[in-house]
Amino acid sequence: MATTQLNARVPEELAAAVRASATRAGMSIGDYVASVLEADQAGASSPELRDARARMHAAAAYRKWKANGQSEDGALTMDEVFDA
Repeated sequence: MATTQLNARVPEELAAAVRASATRAGMSIGDYVASVLEADQAGASSPELRDARARMHAAAAYRKWKANGQSEDGALTMDEVFDA
């Protein structure tokens, strides 16, 4: 399989966590990141996996929103977002 290089700027804390996860998994950073991206893409293969994937991404976005000091005033709940 042909490969290509992707470059991304991420917060240092995330980079450190990814490096540590790759080390624990006994993988190179490139192989680890590729496996995480492959798993995320596989999450689009069924409605249940798409829902779990969307919730995971929403939770990460929420943590980032809160870490940046953003207000929750007038925000939707996760149940409202996902029509649960």
